[in-house]
Amino acid sequence: MSAEASTAVERHVARCAGVRLHWREAGAAGAPPLVLLHPSPRSGAMYESWLPRLAALGFRACALDTPGYGASDALPQPVTHLQDYLPVLRAWARQHLGGARPVVYGSATGAQLAIAWGRAHADDLRHLVLDNAAHFDDAERATLLARYFPDLRPRADGSHFRLAWTLATQMAQFFPWYEANEAHRFSIRVPDAAEVHASAMEFLAAGPGYADAYRAAFEHERAANVLGLTLPTTLLRWAGSPILQHVDRLLAEPRPAHIGVLHTPAPQSERLAVIEAHLVALPAT
Repeated sequence: MSAEASTAVERHVARCAGVRLHWREAGAAGAPPLVLLHPSPRSGAMYESWLPRLAALGFRACALDTPGYGASDALPQPVTHLQDYLPVLRAWARQHLGGARPVVYGSATGAQLAIAWGRAHADDLRHLVLDNAAHFDDAERATLLARYFPDLRPRADGSHFRLAWTLATQMAQFFPWYEANEAHRFSIRVPDAAEVHASAMEFLAAGPGYADAYRAAFEHERAANVLGLTLPTTLLRWAGSPILQHVDRLLAEPRPAHIGVLHTPAPQSERLAVIEAHLVALPAT
């Protein structure tokens, strides 16, 4: 296989545990698998430009669309917790990874989904790399769950479009998004119209259930869930994280030796380079 072919991104759909799952993939079929899990309500599309770089480093890199997001079908039953997604993810891994245990990189909701997978089925996975994983206390969680997820059901006057645009704009600058003031600003950069459009469209594409995995992730965002992991894990401290103070709260907890910390700089290109070097250096087994 040529280098160009091995790093080309291909799109796939397969039925896994009764759900049509969509993913993007680059790299040789026999290469060590690296599974990328996205934040909500985004999709694996956010990793498309990263996949060729990961393939060039020797990985079979697979960016999944979580059920209900991107081009993947929603789960047939209502989502009550992140474990609801695991039968589909595990079926996909059994069907398409040939028994190889993947490294799983997850960000935000993707990180919490990786944690849930690792807690329930540690033997499935080789290593977790967790970005934007944090700890929220119960009062913070209650406030977020009450205010973070506005109703995006279609309205006759089209106001749901404006609301999706507001969400996409403010989420790129403030946390939580509804506190659009300097005290809650994490980025001075204002996203351009194309970025906001792409993000808003992913909200709308996910439909009224856009908050399903998102809400379950906030429910799961507790230090105890990370500290209970038994497989090798790396927590990333990204200097540009929108939830850095909550990441630091998690990192302040005493950790077992198999859970390490990697500091990554704020600029995206530098951040990815540090993550890539770490992934390449992980033990093969």
